[in-house]
Order: sequence, then structure tokens, then C-alpha cells
Amino acid sequence: MSAKFDPQELADLAASLSRVPETESTAQFLLAEAGRFYHQWKSDRLLRADEIPIPLPRKKALFPANCELEASFLSFRFRPGDQEHLPSQADYQVRVEGWLITSSAVYELQDHWRVDTHIEGIALEDGRGVPHEPHPFFHFQRGGHAQDAFANGATFIPSAGAAINGDWRGLFQCPGPRMPALPMDPILAIDFCIGQGDGKVWGRLRNIPEYFDLIERAQKRLWQPFFKALREPAFQRLWLGTFVI
Repeated sequence: MSAKFDPQELADLAASLSRVPETESTAQFLLAEAGRFYHQWKSDRLLRADEIPIPLPRKKALFPANCELEASFLSFRFRPGDQEHLPSQADYQVRVEGWLITSSAVYELQDHWRVDTHIEGIALEDGRGVPHEPHPFFHFQRGGHAQDAFANGATFIPSAGAAINGDWRGLFQCPGPRMPALPMDPILAIDFCIGQGDGKVWGRLRNIPEYFDLIERAQKRLWQPFFKALREPAFQRLWLGTFVI
């Protein structure tokens, strides 16, 4: 097998995912999109997928209390870089949907988190391509553009325009912290998202030899040279951004 990422691996991954009931819909999506992935990769060296169904997170420590989960999705954009361990774009957005039903209302809920790539020259907050806050090259954070769109809807509460009187409490979300994260290709991202949502399902998948082999090869391909490169001060500054003096 090539040391470089091959979109055929997504079809191989789907074969293993189809053997676990909770990931059958993930497998079906990947198989249905296999042709499109191939043509994207051949023409643009890019892989893009929107709303891949992934297993629901386990119902544990959820807010608000008594909410019900309905669906969970992964979207990604992946483009390799000149160095195999440093993709030029590796953005992964997770959206979880749910509901809260009370005696007086029904609330549509969404949670969002992402592993993102910050490319110098994209964020132009100060006109020079340097953000005000430090952005590690690969970073994990809450929120994202999909959350912005959801929260800007007319029926979103709490909001300044909502006609609700009285004092209320609610959770709110800031854009930070942006935690440095390992680079991922789509194989590693799918494995990561499943593991973060439902560790029991993830454990069953990793007991499938073919699945385990795919993940192991992807980790060696991407992370072994990444860890080796971290020994170099220049690469440390690239990965951690302006955190590094």
C-alpha cells in the first residue's frame, strides 16, 4: 500500500464500519460517495464531505438536563500539503442535534465542535494576516460557522431580541480556547469522532482487525513524521503559532 493517503481507504474503512450496527449509516454514506471522492481527489487533490452520519454521543453529562439526542454528523475538508505529515487543509466539523421538550415549549438544540486548520494569510483581523489571538496551525475548538448560522436564527433563545421577561440562566460559549491538536486525515478524523462520541462502539470497531490495521497505518503515515518534525524549532513555531517565542 502507498505511504500516501488514498481515497480508496475510505471504502476499506466502510467495509469495517458496516459490521457494527451503530456505524452502518456511516459506512453507507462513504460507499455511496466513493465515486465522488475518487474524482475529487483525481482532479483537485481535495476531499470534501458534508454531513456524514456518525454515532450519537452517549447520553452522559448532557446540557440542558433531560434533553434528547437525535442525530450527529461530521463534515470535512482535506487537502494534502507538500509534506505528507502536514496537510495544507484539514478541517473537521461535528454537529450534534437534539431536543428539549418542556410543559410549555419545544427547543431545538445543536452542539458544534471542530478540529480546524489555521493557514497564515487567511485571517486578516489586523490587515497583515496575523490574528489577534494565537491560532495553532491545527487546533480544536468549540463552535464554528455552522453554529453561527444556527444561533443567528430568529427563534434562537436566549437572545437580546427574544420577548421573554424575567431573570434567566444559560450557558454561553466563547471562541477559545483553541487547543493545539494533531493533524488528521479523513480516516483518523472519523475514528476520532466515533471515539469521542461513543467509546463502546469505538472499542468494538478497533477489535476488527481490518479496521485496526487501517487506523494503525494512517497513524504511522501521518503522526510518526509529525512527531519527528516536532524536534525542530521552526516546525514547533509553525504548529503552535505565536505561542512560541
